[in-house]
Amino acid sequence: MVDLEVMAAVLAALPPSARLILLGDKDQLASVEAGAVLGELCQRARDGHYTPATCDWLEQASGERVAPELLDVAGSVLDQAVVMLRHSHRFSARSGIGQLAEAVNAGDFVRVGRLWQQAHADLALLPLGGGDDDDEAGFSALIVDGGPARAATANTVDADRDPAAVASPPQRNGYRHYLETLRERQPAPAASQEAFDDWARAVLRAHGRFQVLCALRRGPWGVAGLNQRSARVLHEAGLIPASDGWYPGRPVLITHNDYGLGLMNGDIGITLALPGASDDEWILRVAFPAGDASQGIKWVLPSRLQAVETAYALTVHKAQGSEFTHAALLLPETLSPILTRELLYTGITRARAFLTVAMPGTVKLLEEAAQRQVLRASGLLAEDGESGD
Repeated sequence: MVDLEVMAAVLAALPPSARLILLGDKDQLASVEAGAVLGELCQRARDGHYTPATCDWLEQASGERVAPELLDVAGSVLDQAVVMLRHSHRFSARSGIGQLAEAVNAGDFVRVGRLWQQAHADLALLPLGGGDDDDEAGFSALIVDGGPARAATANTVDADRDPAAVASPPQRNGYRHYLETLRERQPAPAASQEAFDDWARAVLRAHGRFQVLCALRRGPWGVAGLNQRSARVLHEAGLIPASDGWYPGRPVLITHNDYGLGLMNGDIGITLALPGASDDEWILRVAFPAGDASQGIKWVLPSRLQAVETAYALTVHKAQGSEFTHAALLLPETLSPILTRELLYTGITRARAFLTVAMPGTVKLLEEAAQRQVLRASGLLAEDGESGD
C-alpha cells in the first residue's frame, strides 16, 4: 500500500550503497494515494522472464532448477530482481479459500460462481438483507457463533479435492469466543500484574480468531452500521454489558498514529476492567499488544485515546496486513465503485482457516466484482516501456 510519494521519500533517504528489499502482495489493494508501486514493479512476475545467466546463478546458489517456462532470453534487468512466492502457508491452494482467491485474482467469474456449488469445508455463503426473521437470525448467529449450522461439514467434503479439511475441520468462532475468554479467565482482584497481562494476551489472541470485514464505511453494510448492529446483537445475547460508550469487551481500532502513546493507525485493543483502589472498584483500560518482541501489554486509559472507533467490523483496507482464523466478508446490496477484484482478493486472503461471505445480494455480485480491476499506474516504467532497464 506504499504510494508514489512515500516510496520516493524512502528512496531519497537511502544511501547509494544500500540494498532495498520490497516484500508484499502485488495483487492486494493499492495505496489510497497516487500510484501502485509494487504492482507496477512486479507486473511481469508471474511469468518470471529470467535470463539463462540468472537461472544458472540460482541453480548454483540454491541447488534448485528454475522451471523452463520462466526462462526468457530477453528478460529485463528489473525482471532479474523480482521473485514471486507461489506457495501459500496461510492456506492450501486446494482449499476453498485458496481456490476462491485464485479465481477472483484471475477474474474468472465462472469459477467464482461454481465454487459455491461445491462442498468446501472452509467456505460458507450466508444470504442476508431480506429484512425477515431468518436474515436477522443469520446475522446474529454469524456475529455470536461464526454463523448458523450448515449442511456442508468436513464429512461431506470430497477427500480427493481437499484432504486436509477432512483431517482437520476448520473452526468457525464468532465473537462469543473472545468474550467468554474475557469473562472466564479474568483474574481475582488481588492477582499480580503479570496475571492481568496474561489475561489480556489470552483475550487478544481469542479476538484474533474472528473478524467481520466490509467494503464500505457508511450505510447499513458499512463499518458504522455493522458495528452498531453487532454491538446490539452481542448485548442482547448477554455477552457485553452495554452496546455503546466504553465497556468491558469493546474492541477498538486506532485510526491515526499517536506517537506519544506508541500506538499506530490500525492497532487493535480490547477494553478490560482492572481492579481499582477499593475492593469493589474497577477501572477500564484498553489492552494493546506492546508491538515489540517482548510480547508485553500496553494498558491505556480510554480518555487518552482520541482517534479510535469500535472494531467489531473493519474495512478491508484497515485489515490489510492482518490475518484471522475465521474472516467474515460482508458485502453491500449493490455493486459499488469500491467493490473490485483487488478488494475481494484482499478480503478473502485475510482468512486463515475459514471464510464466510455474507451479503444481501446474490453470488452474481461476487462474479461482477471479480471482473472489475483497478487500473492504476505509477509511471515508474513509462520511460523505458516494459524493459525496466
